[in-house]
Amino acid sequence: MGFVLTEKELSKNNAFKIEINLSENIPFTLSIPRDENVLQINKGVMQGEVDIESLKLELSQKFSININSIDFRINKTNKVFVEFSSELKIDQETIINVLQQTISQELPHTLRNKDTKKPLIYITNDLFGIPLIGSIYFGVIDRGTNLLQIRPITGCPLNCPFCSVDEGPISKTKLRDYIVDTDYLVNTYNSIVAEKKLKEAEAHLDGQGEPMSYPYLPELVQKLQENENTKIVSIQTNGWYLTEQLIDELAEVNLTRINLSINALSSSLSKKLSGKGDYRIDKMLELAEYIANSKISLLLAPLWIPGINDQDIEEIVQFSLKVNSNETKYPTLGIQNYLTHDVGRNLKGIPQKKFAEFNQQLRKIEKKFGAKNLVLKPYMFNTYKTEMIPNPMKINEIVNAEVVLLGRQMGEVIVKAKNRLIHVSDVTHFSLGKKIKVRIIRNRHNIFFAEAV
Repeated sequence: MGFVLTEKELSKNNAFKIEINLSENIPFTLSIPRDENVLQINKGVMQGEVDIESLKLELSQKFSININSIDFRINKTNKVFVEFSSELKIDQETIINVLQQTISQELPHTLRNKDTKKPLIYITNDLFGIPLIGSIYFGVIDRGTNLLQIRPITGCPLNCPFCSVDEGPISKTKLRDYIVDTDYLVNTYNSIVAEKKLKEAEAHLDGQGEPMSYPYLPELVQKLQENENTKIVSIQTNGWYLTEQLIDELAEVNLTRINLSINALSSSLSKKLSGKGDYRIDKMLELAEYIANSKISLLLAPLWIPGINDQDIEEIVQFSLKVNSNETKYPTLGIQNYLTHDVGRNLKGIPQKKFAEFNQQLRKIEKKFGAKNLVLKPYMFNTYKTEMIPNPMKINEIVNAEVVLLGRQMGEVIVKAKNRLIHVSDVTHFSLGKKIKVRIIRNRHNIFFAEAV
């Protein structure tokens, strides 16, 4: 347990010396930066810090300990310990629980996304109590099929020059990121599955960012699979966080399919299209083959950018045919058409193709290489139409709402009304908890946008 309780007399009075290895008992990576009186806390992309004096004060008040006897230190193997003397013999679990509770209260104030360097808001039921339906950023999205989109986190480590939502460290529009508590998210998914009376649900992990940056990914997949009406759990990823260990962990909890975005096979072009000079396509291809040889299905999902990666698309098709020939459940390729976006980053001089022309080109590739199912249809993934959950707000309807979150963009807030979240732009005067009236201007798929009135 990393806990030492020494029953011996200290100096002139009887006392217990208590020493706990926090690195083995707190579910984060801990460190104490030199010359700083803070406990630095990391888990995946989550990074924050807690003032050590706050932790000392809490221990002192809870257990009547002399605050000057409490010491937080880091040893030569970078393990963090807390030690103090007490006249009472205190149960180790009680001490750890107090520290964990204090950390959970203090950490949200300093939490940030390690990749994007932006504030990271941790959304829990206890702290926020908001619905997880209605936002394009996080939560659960129902587009009227048996596939439900699960969005646990925002933010991306890559700087793709074609990003449709302007994600990544170089984003000019995104001010903050969100992460959602696992149980909170799963409970919402389960309630929607029940409301829609689904028997073959697919939980598809995607988002405005990289879903594999979610620090609790295997746990999330496992809990989604625990719903008896879940047939498929799939994930969209750029692969940046993939490792053989993570693939093994995801296979263990029965992840069904990984949709992996690889846009070029040449080293120079793959670096350019990812916006990362340290992007290694050789390693990505090794991991793709590792997935193909696991019990997880692999779908390669390159973006076809006309005049940029034409040759690479053909090479990706050939690579897929080579390493993924045994896949029988699903298509192995999901080539995407390049589209421009008003709120995203667009490549200059690259025209959009109409889908009829794009599909015709896909059929030519099928014929050339003997590939199958490049023109994707929903039935190939066992996706079919269903009734959508009720939409409680109409276009131009004016509703009373409460501000619950700062938005991701300048002047944006997220409000709640009628058990839905609503994005409201160009709000100049606002505060959390403020009541405002908004007019609904978009309500498709229970994703709501509004303007203040």
